[in-house]
Amino acid sequence: MIKWLQNIFSAPKTTYPLPKAWQKILDRNAAFRTQLDPATQKRLDLGIAVFVRDKYWEGCGGLELNDEHRVTIAAHALRITLGFEEDYFDDVKTILVYPATYQVHAKENVGGGIVVEGPSTRLGEAWYNGPVILAWSDIESQILKRGNPRNVIVHEFAHQLDYRNGMDADGVPPIESAEQATRWLEVMKRESEKLCKICRHRGKRSVLDCYGTTNRAEFFAVSTESFFEAADQLSQECPDLFEELKGFYRQDPRTAAF
Repeated sequence: MIKWLQNIFSAPKTTYPLPKAWQKILDRNAAFRTQLDPATQKRLDLGIAVFVRDKYWEGCGGLELNDEHRVTIAAHALRITLGFEEDYFDDVKTILVYPATYQVHAKENVGGGIVVEGPSTRLGEAWYNGPVILAWSDIESQILKRGNPRNVIVHEFAHQLDYRNGMDADGVPPIESAEQATRWLEVMKRESEKLCKICRHRGKRSVLDCYGTTNRAEFFAVSTESFFEAADQLSQECPDLFEELKGFYRQDPRTAAF
């Protein structure tokens, strides 16, 4: 596989396909790829090769990493930057993968000056200038369940886009103009408040995960998950939010248009 990765970068970009084994992985674990036009699919495939080659990968908790882990994670991470110009998350150097949910020692401010310290179970994490950490069991359960609006890979890499605007994730990734930023803040505030109301009533449901009520950064990450994994439903339930995300990501997952 190392030899193949060397060859692909010395050959013309449009003439060197991914290995058949990788294509089979993508057919199983990244069904969205088949909906892309041929040119965009080739851009994605090249990005996957770059992503797999350039990141430092490490299996944690006894997990032995293989091509399925790397290729699957690369495909879903790069899906969200397909509307950008050759964006392979160069700012992310390391990806750590656990076999299942894992525990970390964490401190949480619960308000009123009270800080709770203790073990916290995680599905994934993203750190400023640091690694992206993922739990493979949750990736598997999410990608194999069609119509599931959750995707931990998309979630954590949305945080990495958020970090490009500063070391404190605040739900506002780099936006092109002041006018667009003002509209973004208005829509995000309104939609997050709406989600808070929905989540307080057990009988109501939303395409957005209630974890998005945690803070603005989590609302952006949760919204990004639904944008890519449940675009039709999000566009119906939250049309203004959908339009903001469509403008930011420069793509429409409903039609695979760019």
